[in-house]
Amino acid sequence: MEPLVSVIIPTYNRSRFLGEALDSALNQTYKGMEILVVDDGSTDGTSQLVRKYGPRIRYIYQERSERSSARNRGVRESCGDYIAFLDSDDIWLPEKLERQVKVLNDNEEIGVVYTGVQFIDEDGRAYEGKICWAALQRKRQRLYEDLMTRNVISGSASSVLLRRECMETAGPFDEAMNACEDLDLWRRLAANFRFHKIEQPFVKLRVHFENTQDRLGTMAQGYETILWKIWRQGTPPESEGYRNEAILKLLAQIASLYRQDHSLWRFFWFCGRSALERSNWFLTCTFWQSFFRLCRERRHRIRGFGRTGLATQLQALEREGHRKR
Repeated sequence: MEPLVSVIIPTYNRSRFLGEALDSALNQTYKGMEILVVDDGSTDGTSQLVRKYGPRIRYIYQERSERSSARNRGVRESCGDYIAFLDSDDIWLPEKLERQVKVLNDNEEIGVVYTGVQFIDEDGRAYEGKICWAALQRKRQRLYEDLMTRNVISGSASSVLLRRECMETAGPFDEAMNACEDLDLWRRLAANFRFHKIEQPFVKLRVHFENTQDRLGTMAQGYETILWKIWRQGTPPESEGYRNEAILKLLAQIASLYRQDHSLWRFFWFCGRSALERSNWFLTCTFWQSFFRLCRERRHRIRGFGRTGLATQLQALEREGHRKR
């Protein structure tokens, strides 16, 4: 018998996109799957939409707990041999799971398979804005080292299919993280398991105003967590020599994100905490350059989500190619 694939779809107030995501999962050429929608406290009629699909989709509701909790809940409630995640605003092409399952079935040494992606706009059309594809390209010989500082898994959660035992070994998504939680999990998986990329774009990633990258301060906090984990938890022996360089890159990146967000107090807090933990971090990085730029901009109001949302989000996509919610 073919392995059962558990498709986990976390969602929060995305009913306008969710139907397309569900249809793309149901239209997969690979039929050995179960589909679980984990509703993270939606108030927009999501439950009514999902229930129209009947028993083909299992609906799970929970109080608002953020997407890491929703994904973990879906994993706990599922029973498939393989696990796939689909964000509720994204779309799969029909052969996506079939191609990935074949790779895992034919290669026992591979634990995670991901695919290429195509960006689409809010209306589902091919996105014509500028995207820095170079940010998704591998730079280091070891995947783990790339994942210490940036997410090179194109499509991230929506493109990944992994073996259940791999996730049991690496652990779940970190529910304390509201950004970069996918990067954190991929890095932990890469420490022990082999990844394989299918270059064809079997995932359509939607660019719109609600993407996580639009919240630069939240992204900075996510990278902060990555930094502390790399420092405190260590790295595989073969990547230990790259560890200090990765920490310096993260420091500069976090400082830059806080500067762009005009979050002066958060920058001060991060600065003080980092100085207490490891003062030598600041001797060779561009951290203080961002600090002085932030001070010059102190009169700017802290920007949240608003009129500049799309421009900010596109800058974020170009900066890191990082996966959105």
